Amino acid sequence: MRRLVVAAIAAGLVLTLAGCGGGGEAAAPAATPAPAPVAAAPGSTEPTVVALSDNEPPIFSEFPTSSAVPAEVRELIDAKQPTLIYFYDSTQNMSKENRKIINSVIAKNRGLVELVTYDIGKYVSGNAAKPVTVDKDFDKDKRYQASINLARLLEVSFTPYMVLTDGQGYIIWKFKGLTDRDFLEREILRASN
Repeated sequence: MRRLVVAAIAAGLVLTLAGCGGGGEAAAPAATPAPAPVAAAPGSTEPTVVALSDNEPPIFSEFPTSSAVPAEVRELIDAKQPTLIYFYDSTQNMSKENRKIINSVIAKNRGLVELVTYDIGKYVSGNAAKPVTVDKDFDKDKRYQASINLARLLEVSFTPYMVLTDGQGYIIWKFKGLTDRDFLEREILRASN
């Protein structure tokens, strides 16, 4: 009887090993697809990447309650009105192009969002890595003082720069540079819901 049990165990081990594919050859690793190549610019070794409207991480933060917020913006936020705040430099072509895009989207979606604009280019310089810095003494020019203080508060780092708030008074989108018309429209629709 003991031999029968040992034979049954041995037969079970043999069948188990055969079922596991103990064939001696190592299985080839699965091939992973290579990423699609990016076209290089003529005469350049660097790939050209064109990206519009995806340069700021998603955001959802309460609008600042500081006294540095101009009354016109504070009233809109307190009234739960979705607001697009646009900081720009009137001497930049990119700012002018952005304004055309903004105007067309606002006209198409009339009444969904209020637009507040600030030309801050006269006194500041931007660096994409940090908030705007004052180049000149703007304290004497009261018209610009409030807009620059708001730009600092909202951590504006570049012109043109947009900040969008929703109907609850939260900042839901920030963007620097030239935006995409469809993306801007989608964000405005999202802010008004």
